[in-house]
Amino acid sequence: MNKFWPDFRLGIRTYFKSFGFIVRNKMMHFYLYPLLFIILFSVGATAGIGYINDTVNPWILDLIGAQPVPGDGWWEITLNFLSNISTYVVSFLVWLIMIYIFYKISKYVVLIVMSPVMALISEKTDAVVTGQSFPFSWKQLMKDVVRGIRIALRNFIFEMSITVSLLIVNLFITIFLAPLSVITSPAVLVINFLVSAYYFGFSTMDYTNERYRVSFRDSVKKIRAQRGLAVANGGIFALWLMIPILGTFIGTVFAPVTCTVGATLALLEKREKGAIEGYELDIDQKSIEG
Repeated sequence: MNKFWPDFRLGIRTYFKSFGFIVRNKMMHFYLYPLLFIILFSVGATAGIGYINDTVNPWILDLIGAQPVPGDGWWEITLNFLSNISTYVVSFLVWLIMIYIFYKISKYVVLIVMSPVMALISEKTDAVVTGQSFPFSWKQLMKDVVRGIRIALRNFIFEMSITVSLLIVNLFITIFLAPLSVITSPAVLVINFLVSAYYFGFSTMDYTNERYRVSFRDSVKKIRAQRGLAVANGGIFALWLMIPILGTFIGTVFAPVTCTVGATLALLEKREKGAIEGYELDIDQKSIEG
């Protein structure tokens, strides 16, 4: 924990530093890619949620027996009134569940789709800071993309496993030890927030590790050792996502670019200070070999 807070402060500082860095170095156009993606993804998700709702709703209503009751008596009218209410409630719950799923997976869909752009952003940042040359290579770009997708899928599985496990545990506590849930429910929310932040920051940091030929396994170890930096880097994005609806769109547009730049700046600063090892690769030689 003695390294957590210095790394956390570094992550916050370099995140906000990234905005000025992006403007000064004419990298604003990178924001257009996630903007275009989130528009297309949102349109597709809305249509998909509507389709799922229309498909699942009748099945659920039939399952719970919410069907019109023939007759004009007060009892039949009451039952039909309750049936109509249940229809709206079921529809609302289905929408709510699908929106939550959209909220959880949109981040990782962005990480997967934006992998080529994020790899280029990290390279561009490194080139500006260090003055090193990074000749474009389709082979290297594809390696970065494949690794970025692999990292995103791995982190999605880990995050969802932890999130679901905590929610199930908290549900049992709520049912069987209700008074204790006053403590566990907020704790679960905080832990889920930190887990989400860590895994997003993890993805943005790995682009630098990949560029310096840090193996996948070693990258996991290095980032785990710098979890304060990962949590800070991904935490601001996680905060954006907590804003209903608006946060999902704004955060998704800004996070891939700013978090990647911030993570790269932080790792390069730590390398410059000798705080981390394993980033001594001759980049020109890497370009020749790649």
